[in-house]
Amino acid sequence: MKKRVILMTPSMSKGGAETQLLKIALFLKSKHHKVLIISLKPIDEFKGDIRKTGLEILFLKNWFRYPFSNIFKLYRTIRQFRPDVVIAFMFIAIIFARLLKLTAKFKLISTIRISVIPKKWYLAFKLTRRFDDAIVYNSFASMVNFERQKLVSIGGLVIHNGIRMPKCYDLVDDVKNKHFKWVCIGHFRWNKDYLTLFKAIARLKHINFTVDIVGDLKGEVWPHQIIEKYEIQQHVNILGFKKESQSYLMQSDAFVLSSFSEGMPNAILEAMAYAKPTVVTDIDGNRELVGSAMCGLLCEKQNAKDLATNMLKIMNMSLADRVMLGKNGQLHIQKMFSEEKVMNEWMQLIDKLAC
Repeated sequence: MKKRVILMTPSMSKGGAETQLLKIALFLKSKHHKVLIISLKPIDEFKGDIRKTGLEILFLKNWFRYPFSNIFKLYRTIRQFRPDVVIAFMFIAIIFARLLKLTAKFKLISTIRISVIPKKWYLAFKLTRRFDDAIVYNSFASMVNFERQKLVSIGGLVIHNGIRMPKCYDLVDDVKNKHFKWVCIGHFRWNKDYLTLFKAIARLKHINFTVDIVGDLKGEVWPHQIIEKYEIQQHVNILGFKKESQSYLMQSDAFVLSSFSEGMPNAILEAMAYAKPTVVTDIDGNRELVGSAMCGLLCEKQNAKDLATNMLKIMNMSLADRVMLGKNGQLHIQKMFSEEKVMNEWMQLIDKLAC
């Protein structure tokens, strides 16, 4: 039986949550279900590419200027579309979807992508928790934290981020570089803590290596200023946003990420899929990944010395040891995060709720 599914999100920024939302939407569409994406903000960092896939998407207007028309548009859209299931991504979308259940009949899947809730959403989230029909987390750490704090009224389940495995990927050829090449994938957002990464690179600038950073600068100029201040220009390449980051992963020896806050980061998952040893901060989602897979090293967040020490350990490893770490990560992704497995889990949940 074909379902009518709405996926609701705060915006269509190019983040991990939005990437997963699109994968789910495209999967459902491929199975001939009726799908609509609702973005609560008029932010489309995909530059119109979503509509080219044939997906229906509604962007609401600026809430400061059009609060009442947005509410009316949202209410009317829900009534006209008559969804069997609404999947709400992230806290503000979850709160909106819960309130919409007061006037419309649908099953609500609230999906939580991070282990700590921001203070500004805490009260509204807790007061509306009884409206959930299912809760999906993308990490066990998030599920444990939310259930322990009684922020949810029902037990949830974990559905991991879906990752497409590379085809015919050689684990050895790509590490034959003349110098060591790191790759870091992430937009220049506050939680990525690039300052700590730059400080760590400065501690190692006597070594022959480079770090390619794939991510949108968001108009920031301070990264270039810091790079000049620490005299690490020859070690850092800021490449900006790239539609496809896989080629940079293939050309690298290892992956590094200095963020102090993450959910279940797609960048690490993709690095593991491409069999890259990783150095990442010791925070919930990262620890769950790297600790389980034994595919790299964890370092204390916001600690440049510890990050540099662990980067040096990876660079000093033998090729065989790095390949072993990479294989560990790739096997873990193949077993737990393959797109086929993850999309089938989403389909099973939707079928169960909308039977």
